[in-house]
Amino acid sequence: MKRSELFSLFLLACLFTTSLSAQEKIRSYINDPNWDMRDHPLDMLHLRAEVTFDAPNGIVSGIVTERFRPLRSKVDSFYLDGPSIRIREVSLSGKPIRYKQDSLGFWFYPTASLTWDKVDSITIKYDATPRRGLYFIGWNDPKNLSRKQIWTQGQGIDNRHWIPMYDEMNDKMTTELIIHFDKAYKVLSNGRLISSKEEKNSMKRWHYKMTKPHAPYLIMLAIGVYDIHETKSASGVPYSQYYYPEWKDRVPYAYKHSEAMMDFFEKEIGVKYPWESYSQIPVQDYMFGAMENTTATVFGDFSFVDERAFVDRSYVSTNAHELAHQWFGDFITARSSRHHWLQESFATYYSMLFEREVNGTDYFDWSRKQWNNQALEASKRDKLPIANSGAGTVRHYPKGAFVLNMLKNVVGGRETYNKVIKYYLNKHPYGNVDSHQLLVAFEEVTGMSLQWFWDQWVYKGGEPFYKVQFHEYTNTNGEAFMEFVINQAHETNLEVGLFEMPITFEVVFTDGTRLNKTVVIDQEHQLVMLPNPEKKKVSYALFDPNSEVLKQVEFKKTFEMLKAQALNATNMIDRYDAVLALRELGPDRKLALFQEIFSKEKFYAVKSEIIGQIVNVNDPVAFRLINEAIGSDHANLRKATLAIRHIPADLRTSYEKLLKDQSYDAVANSLDKLCMDFPDMARQYLEITKNVDGTRGSNVKVKWLELSSFFLKDKAAQDELIAMTSGSYEFQSRVNAINALRRLNHLDQALLENLVNAALSANGRLANPAIEALKGYAEASDRKKMITEYLEGKKFGLPYQKAVVKRIIG
Repeated sequence: MKRSELFSLFLLACLFTTSLSAQEKIRSYINDPNWDMRDHPLDMLHLRAEVTFDAPNGIVSGIVTERFRPLRSKVDSFYLDGPSIRIREVSLSGKPIRYKQDSLGFWFYPTASLTWDKVDSITIKYDATPRRGLYFIGWNDPKNLSRKQIWTQGQGIDNRHWIPMYDEMNDKMTTELIIHFDKAYKVLSNGRLISSKEEKNSMKRWHYKMTKPHAPYLIMLAIGVYDIHETKSASGVPYSQYYYPEWKDRVPYAYKHSEAMMDFFEKEIGVKYPWESYSQIPVQDYMFGAMENTTATVFGDFSFVDERAFVDRSYVSTNAHELAHQWFGDFITARSSRHHWLQESFATYYSMLFEREVNGTDYFDWSRKQWNNQALEASKRDKLPIANSGAGTVRHYPKGAFVLNMLKNVVGGRETYNKVIKYYLNKHPYGNVDSHQLLVAFEEVTGMSLQWFWDQWVYKGGEPFYKVQFHEYTNTNGEAFMEFVINQAHETNLEVGLFEMPITFEVVFTDGTRLNKTVVIDQEHQLVMLPNPEKKKVSYALFDPNSEVLKQVEFKKTFEMLKAQALNATNMIDRYDAVLALRELGPDRKLALFQEIFSKEKFYAVKSEIIGQIVNVNDPVAFRLINEAIGSDHANLRKATLAIRHIPADLRTSYEKLLKDQSYDAVANSLDKLCMDFPDMARQYLEITKNVDGTRGSNVKVKWLELSSFFLKDKAAQDELIAMTSGSYEFQSRVNAINALRRLNHLDQALLENLVNAALSANGRLANPAIEALKGYAEASDRKKMITEYLEGKKFGLPYQKAVVKRIIG
């Protein structure tokens, strides 16, 4: 074909496409490589695994039998996941079967085709030395200081590294685990403990079994030295709370509100807890927050707080989140990772509903505010929707939770929403679901057409951006009106367009009365008018009171209007937004107002915003507010004062109070600032905070050692920091110590060895900071030579080791 003919055809195609698009609306979504579920020819029915361990060498040996039914009329071959697993023996329904291994698992070839009218089973004897899925903690600590544990983390698809199986979320099966281990340790797995019997050579056999099907990634195992606090929910659900024997005094704080959560969720969700029991177990060096394994949540022991650490960050939110997953994620499970939001958004939302019961509405609204801001920040990077496997943490967790709260408002509130959720869960018990099935549930129960909501909030990304103006005017007939002018930014890319949302407009008058109107905003330019027949004086105007819609908004207001809103708005978020808008003003115009707001406001976040705006202002009023904040009974408000760049001499004694604060974070940060700003007092400050360990990662102790090394030239403190970078300590303490030594610019042979050990860890939250520290040290030529010679001398040959070395020295 000639080039001119090709060009003519191209023009014709363009004209045809243009004509078609002018006549028809086209619905389009961002492509997702995980749009569909994984293909599988077998329905896995039951998995029974019996395992033993060589803990010092990180080896698991097992026999797994998996019973299944073909989903097709004939199956000539099938695949099981199992990267790096070594098969010793395999049989199909008792007879040998031919297999072939690749880098990710195994192909099995039955001698005769499997048929869908027959249940078969495969039995595999195997060994594995996993770096993912199953973790051996502390077994090679030469100082014997570390805890000794074995625990699993199956999500996303990592259980395949220690059990050969079909490891995807779109198939469910019942499971049972039999574990042989030293009788000095406790063992926890999914389901009901069938038996635990002592064996020869100080061993014990533990047998756990599930009676209902669940997804493979939810299989769990945890082994360690524990005691157990047994309790029950009001409805009688047995609840086992594991704890380290020496941490018994922490149990009431670590597991605070646990039974109440179960009672709340059963009532709020409308479906009884769907499993036979519930357990929780803390583990060392956990790289996430927690994991909702069916009937048995694993969580990082850094959340096992005492009474004092509870002030900085408790386990309550994570605890509620993981319990909510027992319904949303475990009872019903997303069919593919594209629908992962159905698990995380629901768990985030329901955990916050429980926290609202405990902490109040202001706390819930403040959380929504953070969700809104996080979603807007994520959209600066891309416009992926929440129903996308690559959407990321912000959209799967907080944004999706905000969307659910909006959906509740759209369908008419809590009663209707809860009716739908109960219907949705009962329609798909122990099954797989997708985003469309949730839509169907809402439409079937409410009779409302909600495809528009799914299109803009679930299947497409981005958030609306409204520019709002407010005016008052009187027409030629003398009638008074108020108008809101709304301009909605129209993004012209394919995935985001104009949003359609019902939004409330409210005007509050100086006499305390108010007028509001709810209008669907769906145009690029809209005008909303409210009459003012009595010609009342306007105090302030609100666009979307209480920020019920996820959005970015620009609404310029006068100082007087912001003042009235900050002092008098009913909703905390509206008061906060008014104070936030005052950031643009200099301190002279707002200090007196801030003093008035501070004396009236009850919620810490509004006060913290005020402190953030004046903490570096050299003014008696600012100093008075800072002193009030330091004397507050809310730890977050006290910590807000530590945003100060340099502590003035006039405030030194006030900040010294924080050295004995209940908040460990406040102690660590105030110690750092006071020593830096008043170095002559460093020895005294260090004496006050001596022997305080702190919260996550021994934050106070590490800061104390760093400052002692720096100001007092204390070599013993420096040596202790180096020791804390070793495998004898849990990972957060190691990371804190690594960062402290990096700030001290110290590197010796012992630290180098510990850094390389950390860099090779399977825990990325430890390995990545260690690698970054080594790369930073290597910027100096003499230290690069030292690091290179050490790494070359170790002769690392495994692929993951070579990759780490390349990251460090290139």
